Amino acid sequence: MSIFNDFSKKKWTWADEYLISSYEVDASGRAPLSTLSKFMQETAYNHANHLEFGYVHLKEKNQFWVLSRLLIKVERYPLWGEKIHIRTWPTGVEGLFAYRDFQILDDQAVPIGAASSGWLMLDAEKRRPQRPTELKEKSHLFPEERALERRPLKIQTLSEPEKGPSFPVRYSDLDLYNHVNNAKYIQWILDSYPEEMNREYEVTTFEINFVSEAKMGDEVAIYTERLESSTSEPAFFHSIKRKANNRDICLAETTWRSSRV
Repeated sequence: MSIFNDFSKKKWTWADEYLISSYEVDASGRAPLSTLSKFMQETAYNHANHLEFGYVHLKEKNQFWVLSRLLIKVERYPLWGEKIHIRTWPTGVEGLFAYRDFQILDDQAVPIGAASSGWLMLDAEKRRPQRPTELKEKSHLFPEERALERRPLKIQTLSEPEKGPSFPVRYSDLDLYNHVNNAKYIQWILDSYPEEMNREYEVTTFEINFVSEAKMGDEVAIYTERLESSTSEPAFFHSIKRKANNRDICLAETTWRSSRV
């Protein structure tokens, strides 16, 4: 029996409101990219559960969603005490990927950021991708709206990376799937920059591919490579590798701008 019911009665665009708390901001008093990614993840979970292909429903089939690719663009980072709204909707199914877009709006409904994401449905035991066939059959109901001009792409392996900090995976890094949560990778990468970079610049575009899982007991290392840019904005490639086999766990690309007003 299909896990899906009458999709015509479902909300195909979903929105949640978030209040930026003091413990969710950085030293500048703004919600960083890792906080925004957590909000987007929560809203995606809420919408998937509403559409009846979320955590509870897939668990019955011994399956679960993992974020595989993510592209975020931020115009302005919200401040402590500010209310924001995260909108999300599915945008298509291609091969193994189910795509979902996001829009970040302030309390006046002004867009301050947007994202596009690609998700994989995994078998919980074998950890192998499953085709989201039932979801694809309903894709004609998806909204035609797109948050960004493109979806996240495959990021190439770094050519001349410079080794940065290394550290073990800690219990607090794990999520309910018993692997490192995607927001942690974003936090690790941004924390690998010098303090001056984080204070004087802010990320405008962040794109990441999650290649494999990191779990308790792994030791990871961050590698960085400066990207040649046609503009004055600094840009970098990153890789987080598992030290035991030197294989990529994730690959990322960041573009920054001056945060000085």
